[in-house]
Amino acid sequence: MAISVQNCPYCRANSVAFSAVKAWRIENDRRALLICGSCGEGIVREWFGNSDIVQMQGNIENLTIMLGRQWPEAPNGAAPKDTPENVAKFFCQGTSSLEIGNFDAAGMMFRKSLETATKILDPNLAGKPLFKRIDNLASAGKLTADMAEWAHEVRLGGNDAAHEDEPFSLESAEDLKNFVENFLTYAFTLPSVVRRREGRSETTIAE
Repeated sequence: MAISVQNCPYCRANSVAFSAVKAWRIENDRRALLICGSCGEGIVREWFGNSDIVQMQGNIENLTIMLGRQWPEAPNGAAPKDTPENVAKFFCQGTSSLEIGNFDAAGMMFRKSLETATKILDPNLAGKPLFKRIDNLASAGKLTADMAEWAHEVRLGGNDAAHEDEPFSLESAEDLKNFVENFLTYAFTLPSVVRRREGRSETTIAE
């Protein structure tokens, strides 16, 4: 039986039908294995109700069962901590687009968050191409050499004329997301952690 549950955390199919193939209990909690009708991957969901989920069919909102926790959990779409507000906003728009399968929109927003972040890190580089900005930030010690090398391995979008008319795939959008997420962590989160730690140390010494 198929249940229209949610977006798939694997293939990002939107409101895809999952098949409940097995149900069991862990003490008083119920679990069910649901298989995505699009990619065939499985998730485990906690569920509640008096009916047998394996026998249910239709939209989950119209059924006599409810779903609870999920394993694996749905991806967290938030930007890394201490990311500047406008950069974080663009990143979140990218993850939202990725989750509903709009890979081109996701790629554009991840790129926009990266563009904005590099301009914040060094406004003097604003007129340079994105790859050059990343290389210069690495040369200045604001990014690692490995990060700059990684930038050349992922598709940043719009830089290669041969790819301008090709849509983003799930894989290319996820590659870009992973790069930008790590970029923001290194550029903003880690320096903020160090500054807060230094601030606590100075307070302790003063006392």
